[in-house]
Amino acid sequence: MTNRQQTTLNMSMVPLVIILVLIAGAGYMLLRGEIDLSKWTRGFQLRRMEGFPTVIYVDTEIEKQRLVIRTEEELSKFLNLVDTTGLTILRDPVDFNKEMLIAASTESEKETGHSLKIKKIYEKKDSKTLVVSVLETEKGDNCVLENDPNVSVDMVAISKTDWTIEFERVKRVDSCEPEDNTQQTSEDEVVAL
Repeated sequence: MTNRQQTTLNMSMVPLVIILVLIAGAGYMLLRGEIDLSKWTRGFQLRRMEGFPTVIYVDTEIEKQRLVIRTEEELSKFLNLVDTTGLTILRDPVDFNKEMLIAASTESEKETGHSLKIKKIYEKKDSKTLVVSVLETEKGDNCVLENDPNVSVDMVAISKTDWTIEFERVKRVDSCEPEDNTQQTSEDEVVAL
């Protein structure tokens, strides 16, 4: 083969390769979620739930919760625990065959200004453990707070796993300056639960 023939052959292969890539991409998009690619993907897929984190106003005492929710019944029980009115719902669909929910809530707080967020989930591969880092924020002593009992709640969906799940709390106190109403954040405190 001469150089000219080789160049012509390579140029005619380019459209074929592009077409094959487009077909594979379209097939993946059409069958998304139907094909198990867990051997090819690394780590756990995390999906934030729409409407969370949120604050729910309550009139009963509730203990703090740290839960792994694996079924629709467990989800219903958790939502009824933190919101007895039944107004809090999960807007995003969850396929409990492929996913599970990580849920966290504060205890009943007597004043506003408290919040909670599942910040990150990281792996301890040596012990096959997932550690859920929960950030709890509260206002400092100088802040003006309203008396309104509430609970902060957050939920995320992760890929289903048989690994052990642990929770750690990162506590942050936001202090308010009385002169100009600006907020400054103090250092975070990490506590394993």
